[in-house]
Amino acid sequence: MLTSPRKRTEIILLAILAIVAVVPLRFFVESKLWFLTEMGTLLVLLAVAEVVKTFGVESGRSKLVSSFATTLLAITPLLFATLARTFGSPIAFEMSALSAFGSVSLAVAIAATTDRTRSMSLVASGFLVLFATSISEHPHAVWLAVAWMSVCVWHLVANHWEKLDVCLPDSVRPAVGVRPASVLVAVALCVAGGLVVRDRVGPANRMTNGVMPTSGGSKWSDPAARSGIGTGDAAIAAKDHAESFGAVESEIFLESTESSLFDMVNEMIGEPKQKMKWDRRQAMGSENLIPMHDQAAKSEKGGASFSTDRMPPKKHHHIEDAKENAVIQWDGPTGIRLAMERFDTFDGVDWTNSADHFNNQLSRQEIDQHVWFFDPHMKSRAFSNSDLVSVNLLKVLRLDSTRFPSPMMTAGLHIKDINRQDFFGITNDGSLFMPERDKIPPLTVVNLASIQVMEDELWERLPRCVTEVEGHPTLDPASTPHPYEQLQAIVHRLRTEFTFDRNTASLTDNPVEEFLESRRGGDHLFATAAALQAREIGLQSRLVTGFYVRPDSYDFTAGHANITPEDVHVWVEIQLDDGRWFELEPTPGYQPPIYTPSLWLSTKRFAAAHWIHGCLLIAIGAVIFLTRLIWIEWLLATIWSLSLLLPSKHQLRIAMRIVETRARLIGKARPTGKPQRDWLESLVARDVGLHDHVQQFCDVADQAVFGAPTPIDRRQLSSVVRGLKTKQLKSIPSETTA
Repeated sequence: MLTSPRKRTEIILLAILAIVAVVPLRFFVESKLWFLTEMGTLLVLLAVAEVVKTFGVESGRSKLVSSFATTLLAITPLLFATLARTFGSPIAFEMSALSAFGSVSLAVAIAATTDRTRSMSLVASGFLVLFATSISEHPHAVWLAVAWMSVCVWHLVANHWEKLDVCLPDSVRPAVGVRPASVLVAVALCVAGGLVVRDRVGPANRMTNGVMPTSGGSKWSDPAARSGIGTGDAAIAAKDHAESFGAVESEIFLESTESSLFDMVNEMIGEPKQKMKWDRRQAMGSENLIPMHDQAAKSEKGGASFSTDRMPPKKHHHIEDAKENAVIQWDGPTGIRLAMERFDTFDGVDWTNSADHFNNQLSRQEIDQHVWFFDPHMKSRAFSNSDLVSVNLLKVLRLDSTRFPSPMMTAGLHIKDINRQDFFGITNDGSLFMPERDKIPPLTVVNLASIQVMEDELWERLPRCVTEVEGHPTLDPASTPHPYEQLQAIVHRLRTEFTFDRNTASLTDNPVEEFLESRRGGDHLFATAAALQAREIGLQSRLVTGFYVRPDSYDFTAGHANITPEDVHVWVEIQLDDGRWFELEPTPGYQPPIYTPSLWLSTKRFAAAHWIHGCLLIAIGAVIFLTRLIWIEWLLATIWSLSLLLPSKHQLRIAMRIVETRARLIGKARPTGKPQRDWLESLVARDVGLHDHVQQFCDVADQAVFGAPTPIDRRQLSSVVRGLKTKQLKSIPSETTA
């Protein structure tokens, strides 16, 4: 039976819509290169199959080419899934299956020769569109289903009327456009039904059986496994993606094989030397310590210390599979630091903590039906500067700690489905943690809201050092550099004149002075030196230990960075006058924090640095404005010279534009609605010589536009243009024009 071209085209279009419905599910979670290559291959094979089938001759070779292209079209998603996995860019099995379902539907639509076969393609494409729409979380995904339904209704109604046409007399024709009306009614019913059930259906239940992208996912289907929770195997499989969530109350992960931060620091930086307490206190002489950091007693509140006097670390074997060695996963910007412990008291060798923020209670806040817990000192600033707040994901894998690794100025946190305030707290050094636990449960995903710091705040909020002259405090801003400038100088000197080397052993009992003399050491010595030098200029400082998110640790396939024990790092924080702390990175090889200046600050800097150039530009602009009649006249003369190569009619238009431009420059513009002939004649009425030229020019123009085509005297035209220069027009007395 012959296939109707219209029916075939509509079936193919419905199959293409089915493949398009899968695109939103894949585009944002897969490698863009592989995805676009796969879609481009499908388009090429579709074009080849259609061209051969439509324009090819009825020969065995043409049929073979068409069949080969159609078959390859059907299996293309499976081929690309295999190739992508082979080259390290996995495509989710579920997504490959859906795409293969759509490509098979398209191949059947192309090769179909009977209504029964076309119906199979129609049913398959409809199922795929509805299924992809139902599992998609995009608010506009439903419009793909509406588009498919509209084409389908048109197709079914058209087929119905074709069958009726066989039974009806030739004189009987439907008086109403049945097909468009049917499509409009169907779309209206669909939209009305959607509005009726809108906001009345609860959230979709996540599948936990390992099928489709809502499961926990696995190593091979990781890019689409973003929201699964589940327990047991499903929860273990969820470790491959930072957004896959593991239940906080799960007790199946109580094995204590994870490394604590203390173990990782000792492993990567080196074990602290075992010394008597009185030896540590004599490590640095009193003449090298200023009074404000001469606090030798270890704080009993901190319960932990960090020694700068360490042995060289052991040689490390770098594990090839960084994902399996990951301690945490970070879905956010790279090149930043995630703090875990802070120390504010230094006795010459050991850092301890004397601050006590333990009694601070987190503030509970519900935002978009999600429960957040905020640091009370940061909450108001976070809500008043919402544009500077960024939210990132942190996933705990093998971190044996109750503390949350968090970026600078973290204001609050949120864990899905956890709304109990007693689950969270603030440690004595100001870090966020989970009290009354051995550790944060593995596979817990935490949303951390942190406040970005503008460079303007560092210039405004850093306290100036007050010195004493003859017993009286004095502050001379003119003679003393700004504290931020001094901090920049300290960091610059350490990053350029010192060498980062964790394998350097300390040979004396004074590691800091030894570091300053040898100019070589680990990042803990860089941070200690920067902290002590900041205190010498009157600023409060503290040492911070945690993790550094290396830029090369980001896994583009999975969409997160893997943080390993090798990423343990030490840096320094400086306090502002409002109590907040910001980071400094004195160790070379690590990206320093970026403090973006505001537009006003950038403008002031630019003006200060380029004021000479600005004055020069203003002077040049003034000269250009004052001499505008001269250089514009040169420009118009050049344009006219070039126009001599154009046809006569184009020359007429250009000539008129040039004259009008000249008149406008001297304030004699043509009034709106006044004919060009009348305006030109009134413009040169006081100049007899120019009046004759203008009249002849207007006659030639009227003849060229409205009369029979005749040759134009280019010399006469050129004389009018060159005669009506700006200088001549300005010298002609003005005549009142009506």
